[in-house]
Amino acid sequence: MALALMAAGCGGERGAAPSAVDPADVPEAERYGGTVVVGGLGEIQTMNAFVSSDYMTDQVQAYVLFMTLLRYDERLDPAPYLARGWEVSPDGNEVVFELRTDVRWHDGTPTTAYDVAFTFDRVKDPDVPYPSRSSFDNWETAEVLGPHRIRFTLRPHADFLNGWTALPIMPRHILKDVPPAELATHPFGTSEPIGNGPFRFVEHRPGDRWTFEANPDFPEELGGRPYLDRLVYRVIPNETTLFAELRSGGVHMYVRVAPELVEQVIEDPELRLVAFPFPNYSFIAWNSRRPFFEHAAVRRALTMAIDREEIVEAVRHGLATPAAGPVGPWHWAYDSARRPLPHLPDSAAVLLERAGWVDSDGDDVREKDGVRFSFELATNESRERRSIAELVQRYLANVGVEARPRVREHQSLVADVTSPERRFDAFLLSWQQGFVLDERDQWACDRIGRPLQFTSYCNPVLDAVMDSISQSTDRSDQGRLLRRYNELLANDQPFTFLYVERRADALRRSLQGVAPDFRGELADVGSWWLLEGAP
Repeated sequence: MALALMAAGCGGERGAAPSAVDPADVPEAERYGGTVVVGGLGEIQTMNAFVSSDYMTDQVQAYVLFMTLLRYDERLDPAPYLARGWEVSPDGNEVVFELRTDVRWHDGTPTTAYDVAFTFDRVKDPDVPYPSRSSFDNWETAEVLGPHRIRFTLRPHADFLNGWTALPIMPRHILKDVPPAELATHPFGTSEPIGNGPFRFVEHRPGDRWTFEANPDFPEELGGRPYLDRLVYRVIPNETTLFAELRSGGVHMYVRVAPELVEQVIEDPELRLVAFPFPNYSFIAWNSRRPFFEHAAVRRALTMAIDREEIVEAVRHGLATPAAGPVGPWHWAYDSARRPLPHLPDSAAVLLERAGWVDSDGDDVREKDGVRFSFELATNESRERRSIAELVQRYLANVGVEARPRVREHQSLVADVTSPERRFDAFLLSWQQGFVLDERDQWACDRIGRPLQFTSYCNPVLDAVMDSISQSTDRSDQGRLLRRYNELLANDQPFTFLYVERRADALRRSLQGVAPDFRGELADVGSWWLLEGAP
C-alpha cells in the first residue's frame, strides 16, 4: 500500500514551470472555471455499470458521473461516500448502511436506498453480465428499511466492504424495467445517462468525445461543485496524434503515455510527467479450446520462449517489472521470492517436443496430428502492444511456433474475446485488478462461457483455493491462500503474465490538482483546476 501511494511525478518536474504564478498562491475562489480535456486511445464503453469492463470506463463512472456507496481514502481504507456510515452486527452476518439525504440524480430525483437495492439485485442476477459479480458472492439479501437506510445479510469474509467501492449505484427509476438482455444496448449507456456524481452528462459523440459539466448541487461535505466547468474525454486512437495534441494544448492530459515518449515529456518545459505504481499487468491469453493451448506444459513452453526482460526494456523503457503471476508487487500478499518463469528457449523447445509438437516437414513450424502450430495473436491499436506482438512473433518463431499478429479495433476485439464462442486463438491486452483479488469470474470452472473467463481454463484445485480466499476472514490465512493461488496460475499459465506496469501520464503544466495513485487518474477529479498563465 505504501508503494502504491508514493508521490506521483517521478522525474516529471525536471526544469522550472514556465509560469509567473505559484499555484499555492491562487485563492480557492479563483480556481473555478475552464474546460479540461483528457485524451485517451480508446473509446469509453458505456455509462451503464452493469455491462462495462474497461478501465477508463470504470474511472469515469465511479469518479465523474456516478457515486459508489463507499470509496477508498488515501490509505486505501473504505470510507463513506453515498453512505454516511454503516453498522456491522456482532456476528458479521448483517450490515446496515445509512445513506446521505442530500444526493439527487441529475434529473432531480432523489437517490435512495431503493436505488442501492436495485443495483444490488441486478449485479446478483446471473442474466446481467456484471463483470465483478464475484465481489458480491458472499452478499445474500437486501432489505430497504427506509428511504435512506438499507440492511444486507451476508456470509462473513475478508475485506467484505470492498465491492461497494467499485460499483456505481444505478438509477432504479430509469433502468428498473429494462430486461437484462437489453442493458448493453439501452440508450442510458451511451446517449442518455443520468448520474448523481460531481459531473453531469452533456453529450457523447461516438468515437470522438464524451463531455461532462460540473454539478452545482454536489454535496459540500463531499467537496461541492468541482472547480472545472467542464471535463471532456477525447478519443484519439493514434499515439503520435495524441502527443501532438498534448503539445499544442488540444488536450491537457495524455492518459497512459507511451513509454517511448516519456523522455520527451520530461524535456518539454510546458509538460510534466506523473508516474505511479499501478495494479495492472499485460498478458497473452491462450484460448484452451484450441488444440495448441489445451495443455499447461505447452503454455509454459510458450512463456519460456518469450524474453520478458527484453520486452520491459525495449517496449516499456523500464516502466514495468516482469510478472510472476497475477499477484503483483502492489499487493500486500505479493511474494517477492517468487520469480517469473525464465527465458529458456532451448527448454521450451524440449517441452514442445515432449508434447508431440514436432517439425516433421522441415518448414520451421511444428505440427501435431496434422495441425500446424500456427495461430493468430490479436491485440488492439496500441503501439506498445503492436511492438510486443511483433517481438513475441520473433521469439516463438525461434522455437518453431508461428504467431501471426493482427491489430484489431479495441471494442471489436473485446466483443470477440468475451463472446460465448470465444472467437480468438490468443490475444494480447492488459488487466487492471481490484484491491481484493477475488477473480473467480476470470478463472473458475463454473464461469466458463461468461464474459471474463476468456481462456476456458479449468483447474478444480484452483477453484477450491479461490473459494477459500473469498471466505477467509484471517489476513495471514488469506495471504497463504493468495500465494497458493499465484503459484497455481504461474504453473498452469492460462495467461503468459508479461509484466506489471508503472503507469505514467503526461500533463500540461496548467493542469493543477492532479495526484494519481493506486486508485487511478480520476479519483481526485473534483479538485482539478487550471492555472491561468501557465502553458
